[in-house]
Amino acid sequence: MKKAVYYILLAVFIGVFLFAAYQIGSYMLEKHKSDEVLKDAGKYVYIPDLSSDEEPEGEPEQVYVDFAALEGVNSDIVAWLYGADTGLNYPIVQAEDNDYYLYRLLDGTWNKNGTIFMDYVNRSDFSDQNTLVYGHHMKSGAMFGALVQYKKQEFYDAHPYLYLYTPQQSYRLDLIAGSVVDYDDAVYSTVLSADTVSALVRSSRFESKTPVPEDLSSAHLVTLSTCSYEFEDARFVVVGVLTAIDPVAAPTGSGE
Repeated sequence: MKKAVYYILLAVFIGVFLFAAYQIGSYMLEKHKSDEVLKDAGKYVYIPDLSSDEEPEGEPEQVYVDFAALEGVNSDIVAWLYGADTGLNYPIVQAEDNDYYLYRLLDGTWNKNGTIFMDYVNRSDFSDQNTLVYGHHMKSGAMFGALVQYKKQEFYDAHPYLYLYTPQQSYRLDLIAGSVVDYDDAVYSTVLSADTVSALVRSSRFESKTPVPEDLSSAHLVTLSTCSYEFEDARFVVVGVLTAIDPVAAPTGSGE
C-alpha cells in the first residue's frame, strides 16, 4: 500500500514538473519569437551613438525611423515609441479593434507578448486630445513591462520624456503623471477634463517637471497603459504632452 502511494505521488510530482517545464519552455519560446520579430522591424530604426565626448546639438537622443521600409513589414504600424535607456523602443500598431494585437505579433502570429497598440477609436496621427496606447506588463520587462519603472521618482528624474514618431511628425513626449488607476478610469477617453488630469497629477508616483497645459482643449496628450497589481483590474498609466520637434536627418545607408 505504501509503495502504491509512493508511486502515485511520484507520478504526480513528475507531472507537475513536466507541466512547469512546458510552461517555462513555451514562455521562453514566445519571448524569443517576439524578440526576433521586433528585431526585424528594428532594422529600420537608427539609434545615434551617444558614446562620443562631443556635445551633440538639438535633441541628441532622437532616433530616425524609416516608415517607408516599415510599411513593408506591417502596414498597421502608425508610430514608433522610443526612450533612451528606458527599455521602451517599440512600434505602435492600430487595428480595427482592440483585440487583434492583444496576443499577436507584427507578423500576425499568436503570442502572449502581443504588440504595443493604439486604441482603435483614436485617429492614427495623434491629433486627438488624448491618444490611448496599450501594452502588456511582461515579467521579462518586455513590452510595457518597462513602463512600470515610472513608479519611481528617480527613474522619472533620469527619463522625464520619451520620443514618439509618426510618418508625418516627430514629437517629444513630456511626461506629466504616472498613476495607478482602475481599468474603467476616466483617463480611458479621447478627451480628458481638467479634473481628470488634475486627479492624475495628484496621484502620480512621480513629481513632474512639466506643467499641465493651461488650455487642455488644444493640447495633445498620450496615455500609455499597462496592467498593475495593487488591486484587481488595476492599471498603471503614464500620461505625457506631445511637443512637435524637428526630425533628425536620415542616416547614410538608410535607404532614404
